[in-house]
Amino acid sequence: MAHEGASAAMLLHFRKDIIEAARKADKGIIDIMMNKTWTELKMLVPYERYRHPEGLTDLREQIEAENEGVSIPPTSMRWKRAKRSIEEQY
Repeated sequence: MAHEGASAAMLLHFRKDIIEAARKADKGIIDIMMNKTWTELKMLVPYERYRHPEGLTDLREQIEAENEGVSIPPTSMRWKRAKRSIEEQY
């Protein structure tokens, strides 16, 4: 378990342990490295479940509840496209 604020560089010190744990989920994982291009985490979630006006709040609370020590600022989560665009596609 990493403390809140742990950087990718800090986590790489535990490369062996992280790879071992990741291989329990997917045997094809062979290595980890610091991602130098992404500054945000992008997630694919079932839209229908979070479609209501408080959907992103519910998702944020669920992520925090399932990951001890994780704190997501309320304004940091957003849909990647305008809600109207998503609704039209949905």
